[in-house]
Amino acid sequence: MLRKYLRVFGICALVCSGMLFLPCSKSEAAVMTPPFATDMFPSCFSEYLYLKPAYTGLPTEVLVETYGCDFPGTLSTVRREINAFSGFFGTDTVNTEFISMHLAGSVVTPGVFFGTPVQFKVGQGTGFRPGLGRSPGQVAENAGPLNGQLDVFPANSVFDLFLDVWVDVNTDGLVDNGEVLRNFEQSLRMANPTLSGFPPGQLNLDVYDLVGWVDVNDSMLGEFGANVNTSRIDFYIVNPDGTNSNFIAAQLDPTLLNQHLVPPVPEPTSMVLFGGLMVMPILRRMRGGNRTLSV
Repeated sequence: MLRKYLRVFGICALVCSGMLFLPCSKSEAAVMTPPFATDMFPSCFSEYLYLKPAYTGLPTEVLVETYGCDFPGTLSTVRREINAFSGFFGTDTVNTEFISMHLAGSVVTPGVFFGTPVQFKVGQGTGFRPGLGRSPGQVAENAGPLNGQLDVFPANSVFDLFLDVWVDVNTDGLVDNGEVLRNFEQSLRMANPTLSGFPPGQLNLDVYDLVGWVDVNDSMLGEFGANVNTSRIDFYIVNPDGTNSNFIAAQLDPTLLNQHLVPPVPEPTSMVLFGGLMVMPILRRMRGGNRTLSV
């Protein structure tokens, strides 16, 4: 459901994360040792999601596209290390962590679910249900010098995202039982090899592609060296007490045709949805190529 675009002011919102204490996580990328900085920025998303028949009450699987931006009054927040180290590429690298993100939108695919409210939450303890873990990531320069500072751009950026998704299927405006979904076994691996700034500049348009998923048990979760898979990502219904059920309600396919961001132009749908919250709207156009997640 969140597949492509979470765009930040310049870097859009999902440029990093940290999920050290998610059950079974062994990633060192989420170990944030001071000094570190916190960056806030607006974000948007455009994503395809397969809704399962038993979840939606329909006879067959349904593919929907969702679009949205920051929930009114919120901004995405990412924490990053200040001091860089010699990382995976032998260049200056910093660890990052998504502290919080709250995005709101709706289904924009015509059909029975058109207009259905959809929201995403990222960040340890910030989900619609208890238990949402950290989402870690890394940013590494593509070139030297190796001077302990992240000061050469464009840079390479990845993060592994665990999120709560709320699909208001009954459209009553409430977060009901059965409507909160989570990818607790497979993190969404987002990547941007040409990150233009960190923190991003206002005029930049940095887009993250969903390139697959990383297993929660991968020893390099949140790091460049993790093993990336490209099969579907499962989203399970989250129980009211925050525990994860074994009911797969939706799936996301990283191999689905990609989308690319174009210069920000607000869609009529999002303008209505966010009533004036046009913080860097991102209009995405489908192209039969690779999918992109603007962050």
